Amino acid sequence: MTTGAIPHTLVVYGSSSRADSVLQELGKAAREGGRRVTVLSLAAEEPDSGCCDTRSVLWNEICRDLAREHLARASRALKSTESVELEVLTYRGRHPADAVAREAVARGADEIVVADPAASPLGRRERRRLRRRSQVPVSE
Repeated sequence: MTTGAIPHTLVVYGSSSRADSVLQELGKAAREGGRRVTVLSLAAEEPDSGCCDTRSVLWNEICRDLAREHLARASRALKSTESVELEVLTYRGRHPADAVAREAVARGADEIVVADPAASPLGRRERRRLRRRSQVPVSE
C-alpha cells in the first residue's frame, strides 16, 4: 500500500449468496473506513474478424450483458454503491487472471479478493495463476 493513499480492494465477482455476503462486508468497510472498493465482473471477448462475421460481435455483446447482470446483482447486494465502483473487465485470450492482475496494478489496488471461489469466473487453475503472477496480494 502506498503511504498516505486510500486503501483499495479489487473484487472479482461471480453471482452467489456467498459473494454477496463478502460484498456487503467490503461495502460496509468502504463506507465506514474510507476504503475504496472496485467490483469487477469478467467478460470474455473474441477478436472481431471483420465486416461480415457477426458471431464474434454477438458473442462479445452476450458476454458483456451477462457481466452487467452480475454487477446488477452486486449492486443490489451492496444496497449503497456510493463507496464502490462496479466495472465490467473484458479480456481476450485464455487467461483472465492476467487481465485481473494488470487491472489491479493499473488501479493501484492493495489487494485482490475473489468474492466466492466456487462462483468465480476464475477456475481453480486461473486463481492459482493469479496468485503466482499478481504483484498484488490475492485472497479468497
